[in-house]
Amino acid sequence: MSIKSSISDFLKVDELKLNLLTLLEAKFELKKLEVQGKLEGILADVVVKFLIGVFVFLAYIMLNILIAIGINQLSDTIWLGYLILLVIYSSIATFFYFKKDIIKETVIAKIEEGIESAGI
Repeated sequence: MSIKSSISDFLKVDELKLNLLTLLEAKFELKKLEVQGKLEGILADVVVKFLIGVFVFLAYIMLNILIAIGINQLSDTIWLGYLILLVIYSSIATFFYFKKDIIKETVIAKIEEGIESAGI
């Protein structure tokens, strides 16, 4: 038996290598599970917010129809309420069209801020 092999046996280098590889694999798996958990949470949050958004949108549509019908009854016409709402929403759409670059930059900044706060 050589001195090198006896020192190697004494220090158990092969066992240390195996333990180190096992530790690295375990840390990698743990990190993978943490990221998976964060992504699952984000996805669940997006789905819930989407569903809430759908129902809020439907309620908003119904409210607008109700307002238009109310204006129609107050003005004794069948079209004036819809015309007034059309003008209001066309004005809002035009405003957003001309401010789209500023709005886009703001949305991107908010998304980046959300990603940083989530730790991704």
